[in-house]
Amino acid sequence: MYSKSTLAAGILSLCIFAEATAQTAAKPAAPASPSDTTVKVVTGYALRKPIKVNTNALHSINVAPKVVTGYAKGMGNEVFVVGEPATFNEADTNLNKKEISQEVTVSKGADIFIENSNRAVEIKIWDQPKVKVVTTVYYEGEGGKISDEEWLDKLNIAIKSTANTVRVKSGPVSGGGSYTINSGSNNFSTYSWSSGGSVAIFNGKGQNIGNRTGKRILTIYVPKENKLDVESKYADVSVTGSVGKVNIDITNGNLEIGDTKSLVLRSKYGNVNAGNIGSAEVEFMNGRFSAKDIDDLDIDTKYSTVEAGLVKKANIRSVNDEYEIEEAGVLQGRKNYGNLRITKLTGSIELDGTNADVRLRKIEPSVSLIKFNNKYADLRIPFTSIKNFNLTFNGSYSSIYGNFDKKPITKEKEDAKKEKDEVGETVRKALKSVGYGDDNLDTHFTATGGDGKGTKVDIKCQNCTVDFK
Repeated sequence: MYSKSTLAAGILSLCIFAEATAQTAAKPAAPASPSDTTVKVVTGYALRKPIKVNTNALHSINVAPKVVTGYAKGMGNEVFVVGEPATFNEADTNLNKKEISQEVTVSKGADIFIENSNRAVEIKIWDQPKVKVVTTVYYEGEGGKISDEEWLDKLNIAIKSTANTVRVKSGPVSGGGSYTINSGSNNFSTYSWSSGGSVAIFNGKGQNIGNRTGKRILTIYVPKENKLDVESKYADVSVTGSVGKVNIDITNGNLEIGDTKSLVLRSKYGNVNAGNIGSAEVEFMNGRFSAKDIDDLDIDTKYSTVEAGLVKKANIRSVNDEYEIEEAGVLQGRKNYGNLRITKLTGSIELDGTNADVRLRKIEPSVSLIKFNNKYADLRIPFTSIKNFNLTFNGSYSSIYGNFDKKPITKEKEDAKKEKDEVGETVRKALKSVGYGDDNLDTHFTATGGDGKGTKVDIKCQNCTVDFK
């Protein structure tokens, strides 16, 4: 707490500021003389750095600065000053800090649930059969008589256990500040602001007296054998060490996680950086997902970027995403809009979609199947390493580039009718009128390399550019 002399000095400086504000602000109908202006400390401290409030709307304030003061219409001769339970600058204060912790024993088969909001969480994997939470509390004066458990409760952190579960809950500390104005006839109105992402500050009795700019961090130690379930909002989460089975649901926050045997991930509006993963089920939107190697990936993404090293098996559902995979074994799924780039394909690929550009940089001779059903796309499928293949292509209005002999497919009347119905006779005539001949409209052919018993290539792509070189 501030000394009386410091408090008095603060109030005096605010009085001077209030006088200047009263002189320069838009004055009410009956302006007050600066000498008649009074200063009232409404809540919290009288601090050093005052700011001006919109004189026509005192509730419109800036949360970040130290003190709220103003001269508003209808306030008569009173200027109200709010000391700050908002942002502290640690350099301006003498704060004590203490590391506090609590732990519970956990059975080998118990599930561990972590529910978090607005506080950065560091999850560390260890060999002990216990769950332990650790954080730091900041306070003024003497706080040694308050137990760690009491401090955790004041920080809105709880750890509870049963025979089969351990639950850790972490939330923001209520705080911030408020100011009250008297609009006349003792008609008081109170306005408030929240503490945002700052660190809570307490006095020696454990009372929340404000906050300072900083990052809330909670460290949680969990055994590696237990299943981990994490739900977090508006905060970053990191998991250090190898994890067995983990479910993570994270919104508006980033995730760092190491090697994992089994990962179930749901993420919105954040980035994820992962190590090696055994099996992964991923729902991802509006962010970047990066991983090293993945054995088995089932992924559903929207408006995101996906990067991975070796993916042995993948099933993708993608809308308007950018995919970059260093090496893919077996890949299948559906992709609409965006891009898919694979540096090396070793097994097979089957992909449906629309407006999805695909680039395969290298195709190994071991690839058994390449199958696309696409529209309005650019496909890069180099046959440099493939000497033994059987290719079937079907796609109107497409441009094809390849170093092989094409053998046209004789279409039956019914097939020709279906093609006409799909494209539309009007479009056909319009394209023909600007120089596109029938050979360009009806691109249906086969091609073979070697004995034709190697890689099977089946492509349907309308209005596409396909480069086999």
